[in-house]
Amino acid sequence: MRRLIVRLRNADDVSTLSKRVGVDLTSVTSLEWVRGVPDLFGDTNSYRVRTSNRSQDSSWLDMRPYRWEGMPLYRSRKVFAHSKVVITTNLSTEELIEVFQQKITDKTKSIWYPKLDRRALKGKLWKSKLPVKPRYPLYIISKGRWEKCRTAHTLDFMGLDYRIVVEPSEEKQYREKWGKRVLVGDFDTTTNSSIPVRNWVNEHCQAEKYWLLDDNINYFYILNNNESWRCKTGAIFAMVEDYAARYKNVALAGMNKLGFAKPTDRVAPYVLNTRVYSITLMDKAMNEKIKIDGQLWRGRYNEDTDLNIRFLKAGYCTLNFQMFLGDKTTTQRCSGGNTDTVYVDGDRRLKFAQSLVDQHPDVVEVVEKWGRYHHKVDWGAFSDNALIRHERVPIYDYKLYLGEYDDSTQTSSRSC
Repeated sequence: MRRLIVRLRNADDVSTLSKRVGVDLTSVTSLEWVRGVPDLFGDTNSYRVRTSNRSQDSSWLDMRPYRWEGMPLYRSRKVFAHSKVVITTNLSTEELIEVFQQKITDKTKSIWYPKLDRRALKGKLWKSKLPVKPRYPLYIISKGRWEKCRTAHTLDFMGLDYRIVVEPSEEKQYREKWGKRVLVGDFDTTTNSSIPVRNWVNEHCQAEKYWLLDDNINYFYILNNNESWRCKTGAIFAMVEDYAARYKNVALAGMNKLGFAKPTDRVAPYVLNTRVYSITLMDKAMNEKIKIDGQLWRGRYNEDTDLNIRFLKAGYCTLNFQMFLGDKTTTQRCSGGNTDTVYVDGDRRLKFAQSLVDQHPDVVEVVEKWGRYHHKVDWGAFSDNALIRHERVPIYDYKLYLGEYDDSTQTSSRSC
């Protein structure tokens, strides 16, 4: 017997599948379907069904707690399938393919009926009618990816300026590809980690704040009305900057990964006091408050998580935006960076996870899942860290609109 979850879009699809299966699936949530020896009437199928009239909450997210006034309109709600049936059956994979008329393997656990046609990512594009760009400089930390520095390609697509910080041994390769955008600092390259580079950037930047970006971000996206579309305007950075500036105690603000904000979920515009990784707006004045032995970043592993926890323990807040997203390639699936240096201890990442427990035993523990070890942080310990709002909050009009993908409107300078 195998278990297969089947989602359906509307009543017509339910009716069509009911005829193919041989049982009325209206209001059915669970179906046991066994095919075997014919009964007295020649029927080889036997069924056992479970029904439900459970209501589902698809109301729009209440935006009042987020004090979103003056920001672009944001709406999100839980999107449910018209119905979902959990089928337990002894039908073979070949028989299931015949019934559902789509590719099914021995490992398939969930399908849509009829087959769901995935929307092309290039259908639409977020743009601005104003030439908006970020107020603060953009730094990309890169290693071993001079040809495939995805973040640099993405920022070029958006028409934005940036700097790529690299190790001296790779300067030639990066300069041949990226020219004057490359920065080479006087930092220790023997640690096989990005921490000396991060500390160098913090000292190099003369602005009040700066963006620190990983080099494996494919595109940036804006999520609204349960749809994520690519973004071709620097307004996405400006909006994070401006919202964070409304508060006196935001130490880190950034964008979540695209895959963590599912369009079918009711997604908050941001999450307060949790991890902010990979696409991070840093505040130099607050950075000074948590330095240890004169350094902002420390250790070899989990430097992002350690930094977040130290800020939160100091009473500051973090903002992880989910309206604004980055499509970051999973670290260990992309060659270059720290993949070949930091994540190679051969202990299923036990040392990696334990190092954070050693730094913060009061809020971190080691757990084992998916065949390796992970750290688990109790972010709820910082739920009392409250945002402190400035008395006057400037409001900007970013003139965002959702246009056709093939319109190549460029952005060049900030406008409010």
